Amino acid sequence: TFLNSASSARCEMCQDDNSDGADELANFLGGSFLVGDGSGHSSYPVRESPQSTSALQAADARELECLAQHISLGGNLPLPALQHQKDRFWGAPDKFPRLLALFRTIIQHPSSHRFVEPVNESRLFVMGMPSYTSVVKHPICFHAIVLALSRSEDAVTYPHLSTRLANGELGIDGLQDWNMWNGLHLIEAIDLVFLNSLAYDGNDANNRSETELLRKVLWDGVNSILKSLQPHERKNHLPSRRDETSSFVIR
Repeated sequence: TFLNSASSARCEMCQDDNSDGADELANFLGGSFLVGDGSGHSSYPVRESPQSTSALQAADARELECLAQHISLGGNLPLPALQHQKDRFWGAPDKFPRLLALFRTIIQHPSSHRFVEPVNESRLFVMGMPSYTSVVKHPICFHAIVLALSRSEDAVTYPHLSTRLANGELGIDGLQDWNMWNGLHLIEAIDLVFLNSLAYDGNDANNRSETELLRKVLWDGVNSILKSLQPHERKNHLPSRRDETSSFVIR
């Protein structure tokens, strides 16, 4: 897989050009592709500059698109992927790419700029705000999830380097049992990003509204995929849907 320049909408692997506009779901949300200046959005909790985040957001969205195409076309997967895709429903070649496409739709939405990179604890300290890890147990961001699946050397600075499929491990304390090649774990990891945000800055009305909207997109997409199963079959493939006050989320 070869990533193109960060300003391009064209994926060199799948030869897909999305420059004509966002998909229907993104349009429904009122978003367009990658408004990178963060205007109108709170920077709380503090992350990196809007410009660098926008470039990483674009690169991660393309990475997910190319990976979904790779799997849909029968491309080879690393051994850890085959070992961890134990749920035959979510691991199916027509289902896992749909999860990746759903993640891509979420990550490319302008409101997702707050979730792309890790929270900057040092800047929180300077601003006199509580430590992020004093509230949430498992800090996680979208980029960490993408890296667990596909590790480009530096997709923003060196956009033409080849993609390497990763082993699915997040490398986050407390989440060692999760593997991103497991569809259930992937869904729960994306959801944990939202839950952490709600737990830390859920009192901010604007942030809560944006986070809950994107979280709804996630679960609506998951339920849409599950509709291919009979009702009595769905319970065997349901991800855990936690609450922001869960002991799994907060300290």
